[in-house]
Amino acid sequence: MPDFYSIDQKKKTFEYKCVCCNEFQRGTPAYGYDMPIFYFDVPEDEREARIYLDADTCAIDNKLFFVKGILDIPIHGASEPLTWGVWVSQSVEEFHLYRETMGTDRIGQISFGWLAITMPGYNDLDERGNTVQLKCDVKGQAAGQRPVIQVQECDHPLYRDQYDGISWDRAVELVQLMPH
Repeated sequence: MPDFYSIDQKKKTFEYKCVCCNEFQRGTPAYGYDMPIFYFDVPEDEREARIYLDADTCAIDNKLFFVKGILDIPIHGASEPLTWGVWVSQSVEEFHLYRETMGTDRIGQISFGWLAITMPGYNDLDERGNTVQLKCDVKGQAAGQRPVIQVQECDHPLYRDQYDGISWDRAVELVQLMPH
């Protein structure tokens, strides 16, 4: 298990070895998902024909549509949140509008979606054993920035953590659950 520790007890900060550059980094790590969880429902040998995927959008069989956004979880006593790059479903209309307006100012534009990833530390399951998809607001940002994802009010730890923040110990726990 990697070591994460506070460099300054007044301003809690992570230090970790980056898997990309193999150098030590300081600051709160951010995590992102390369594709929505439904990508893996398509057999590997069919993905190229059935899935459109780029860094910001995904369409599966021209029936399921997703955009990538930023979900922050504040950490008590830290200057930076724990940031996740997550995928959220969109209606076909919202998906096409998003693609048409990428690179423009989208401040004030809000759409509805369902969280379409699994997050270590938050993987509640429904009665069928599937990961619970949470209702989310997808909030447009300034040109060139991914939308902000906010979980809608519900009785789920991710909602509570996003709105109330988490302790330093919980942040360390979540970071240690992520692949490094």
